Amino acid sequence: MTEKPLILVVDDEEDIANNLAEIIQVSELYDAQVSYSALEAEKLLEKNKSFLGLGKNKVRLIISDIKMPGMSGLQFLEKVRLEYPNIGFIFLTAYEDKEKWAKARKGLVAAYVKKPFRGDDLLAVIKRFFAGKEDWMVEQTKWELLEKEGKDSTDE
Repeated sequence: MTEKPLILVVDDEEDIANNLAEIIQVSELYDAQVSYSALEAEKLLEKNKSFLGLGKNKVRLIISDIKMPGMSGLQFLEKVRLEYPNIGFIFLTAYEDKEKWAKARKGLVAAYVKKPFRGDDLLAVIKRFFAGKEDWMVEQTKWELLEKEGKDSTDE
């Protein structure tokens, strides 16, 4: 029996985090762990390191909010990219701002999903990620965010 991919859900809004984890687990395709802060998520990443820190982290994908107390999702993304470059990252956020988009783009996020979200839409994004399309998703997200930045500046 193969182990299901592990997804780490990081959101300070407990209802949203728990709901998202439930959607992921009900799919029966993935396992999910929940963290209500980026600081707590760092500890979960450390806990999920492979034996003796060798090999890949058990966490394969992180779905994170941006605006959180203590450490923002963007700051968390920077740390993840330094310590765990092979873990995928998706932002699930209500934020719409050029500065956030630019930082997300530079952090190579696989997707930028807006709240409120539909569970089946988010599962489709997760399935694409695990179907080996992460590189394509990162490039697509970069272009989408660049396009939004461009539209935003022409609207001013």
